[in-house]
Amino acid sequence: MNPPEGGKFEIMNNDIKRPEHNAPEELTNKIEARQAYQKQNNIEPVCTGCSCKHSRVVQNMLEYNDLRIPQNFKKDGRTDPFVAKFVEVLFKSKRKKVYRNDLAIPLSMQDFVIVELENGLDIGTVYSLGEETKDKMRTIYANQTPENSIVRRATPADITRNDENVADSFVVINRVRELVKQYNIDMKVTDAEWQFDHQRLTISFTALQRVDFRELVKELARTFRTRIELRQISTREEAKRIGGVGPCGRYLCCTSFACDFCHVTLDHARIQQLSNNVSKLSGYCGRLKCCLLYEYENYVEAFKHYPPLHSLVSLPEGTARITKIDIFKENVSMHIQEKNLYLVFTREQVDAMVKEGKVQRPRRSDSNDIDPETMKELIELAKEY
Repeated sequence: MNPPEGGKFEIMNNDIKRPEHNAPEELTNKIEARQAYQKQNNIEPVCTGCSCKHSRVVQNMLEYNDLRIPQNFKKDGRTDPFVAKFVEVLFKSKRKKVYRNDLAIPLSMQDFVIVELENGLDIGTVYSLGEETKDKMRTIYANQTPENSIVRRATPADITRNDENVADSFVVINRVRELVKQYNIDMKVTDAEWQFDHQRLTISFTALQRVDFRELVKELARTFRTRIELRQISTREEAKRIGGVGPCGRYLCCTSFACDFCHVTLDHARIQQLSNNVSKLSGYCGRLKCCLLYEYENYVEAFKHYPPLHSLVSLPEGTARITKIDIFKENVSMHIQEKNLYLVFTREQVDAMVKEGKVQRPRRSDSNDIDPETMKELIELAKEY
């Protein structure tokens, strides 16, 4: 990549740093605006190999010609108001939905807006608008036409009422938990959300299996005098709502940039030769980490150039078994069990062994070296609920 006009890159430890001060001022301002946009929306520049369609995957910070940020974005995380045909709105439980802007209301990022629903009104904040929302409609929302529209920008009185609803939701959670204990129902109440006009109360919970909560719903309707919706969510959805920081030091993928939960299986971990340690493979949700998907396709493509793991290789020292393949250093580790000898060969040497017919593919039973108890725990991790 060529450096910007008037500046040059400083390269240290194979990392490309920002240009020196003689870079064009306009270019530097765009970089700072993009950094502010990423920080404001908890966007992490990761995950290019995941099979899911993320709400936003930021390109490299040094791709100056493609700084995909909203129009007129400022360093404080807002934009100048402008009229957008479609607007993505974020609600309390971190759910997002696209609405039409039929009234041509000028909006900016983080504005509170009142939106119409089938049975009333709700309040949320502007999460994206303009070209970014159109991109999401093509990818994430599969070109679905928004059914509802934005009614108006929220007034100070609306925002105060929303704050009261949020504060009241904690009281609701405590009351619902008391009723759950009273009716002896095996469920965990995780969240409660009032619709803006109090026409609906949505209570989210997790449970290991289906539960009969008909009597509980009747009691909740008598207590809160509104329409009650009990919604069972997965443990992944619960972790998304709670949030947190992963072992990588970044915000959880599901709370920052991932738009949906992808199906992660044991095959994703096995192909990447990851440890069978359950605690290292599982996330806060108690399921396999979503990030196991990010490099999976790269590993699958790289392993096409190597013999399978646990293949037997005839060597002058004896019969060796392939124990590890390092796709970055392009070498293969082998172990001769009789002599307890470990050997390392380059990719070219292994290719020569394959051509000479010295490599024998493993039997299925040889490749399964996971004890039954660990396998049972790993299978449990792979479940969606």
